[in-house]
Amino acid sequence: MTDATSPAAMLSAARVATLRTRQARRGFWFPLVLFGLIVLGATPFYRQTVPSGSGCAAAPPGTLCFETGHPGPLGAQAGLGSTAATVYWLTAVVLGYAATLAFYRWRGTRTGVAGRALPYVLAGVAFLGLAVLASPAVWAGVGPLHGGLPGDLTTRGLLPLLVLALGLLVLAYSERSAALAGFAALFLAVALVSNLYDVENRTPSIGWTPSEAWSLLPNLWLAGLTLMLGGLGFGLAAALRGRGGRNR
Repeated sequence: MTDATSPAAMLSAARVATLRTRQARRGFWFPLVLFGLIVLGATPFYRQTVPSGSGCAAAPPGTLCFETGHPGPLGAQAGLGSTAATVYWLTAVVLGYAATLAFYRWRGTRTGVAGRALPYVLAGVAFLGLAVLASPAVWAGVGPLHGGLPGDLTTRGLLPLLVLALGLLVLAYSERSAALAGFAALFLAVALVSNLYDVENRTPSIGWTPSEAWSLLPNLWLAGLTLMLGGLGFGLAAALRGRGGRNR
């Protein structure tokens, strides 16, 4: 029988305690579900229409542009995007990070184990600021040497998805969670697909052919549902793990 006071036994017990502490403090299902809802909540801002009126006067005939007509820093390039969408993303994402920080603090008070959400929140806000500064709308008019991100990353107005994906990588590192790191890498790939590819090209295979006005919804919903399902999966796993621990 192994002596419980031996160095090996004490080291093993310390590792088990560390693992249980990390599991107890983790609440990353919450920001996944919350930001999934935020992404899906952006749906009304991605209705498109054939150019009409002063807002879309500069767009070529047959080009789609958002009904509000004015591109914002987190919208797309000239002819696409909207100030309303930019306001939504800036407001919703910042409030989402604030709610996540509040949730982690509340959960820490309830469980007695504080989570590490602050680095995630600060990094997320920083990424959001960088996305705004690097957008074509901010750099348009600087002169012949336009800066900002490549047009392919901004033409659909879904740059905030990349902000959320990079933030999740920071959260995974902060939480020391390999599972979340794997999910964050998956979501980063989804965010890139949503920004670089017309997902509507694939939806007819599942019986959904979006109208021209809603052609960007598959891109948006792919990302939103990925976050939602991931968050619900992590939340269910945490609940089952907690129930198993109480039954011992």
